[in-house]
Amino acid sequence: MEKNIEKERNLEIQKRFRNETGLLVDIPKANFGNTNDGNTRRRFFEDPKVASKITGISYDLIYKLKVILETISSEHIIDPEKYDKYALEAARLYMQLYPWHPMTPAMHKILIHGAVITETALLPIGQLSEEEFAEAGNKHFRSYPQDFARKFSRENCNMDIFNHLLLSSDPLLSSMKNFKRRKMKSFLPEKINLLMSAKPLEAGNVR
Repeated sequence: MEKNIEKERNLEIQKRFRNETGLLVDIPKANFGNTNDGNTRRRFFEDPKVASKITGISYDLIYKLKVILETISSEHIIDPEKYDKYALEAARLYMQLYPWHPMTPAMHKILIHGAVITETALLPIGQLSEEEFAEAGNKHFRSYPQDFARKFSRENCNMDIFNHLLLSSDPLLSSMKNFKRRKMKSFLPEKINLLMSAKPLEAGNVR
């Protein structure tokens, strides 16, 4: 009975997201995985009010998670003390509102251990993300065998794929490519507050 209710609720949420925002959430893809990727995540958190209205999840919680995710992916140095305080507020809110649903390991790591990770990382977390490169690489790896590789030999096919991947990752060739100019969005006030103030680096204090 509970499983049927859960399934119906999931279908209702998927339908509302598709009709109201054009977003495909948790839809299986033909050959691999589902539609839950980085782009889906960004569009979900783009408008916390709409996401809250459709899912029934607290607006305050969704907004806090939006701030946290944008902060750790911003490629700027994060203030660990401020981040820890803000993330723990989000964790407490989650436990207060939804004690019946265990926190996922990924959310636990971000909210509970995120400050330690950002403090000990050599570079800002956003600069270590493989999202952009991995997603682009997967896209190429799916198209190269079909469009640019010989089909009569597995060895030759793999060699053609490898050579095209080398070409696509070559720094000189990449520098000649005309990239689309990205739309710049202003930072949320809460996000700015979680970042380190710009201070001159002292000798022996380079991160």
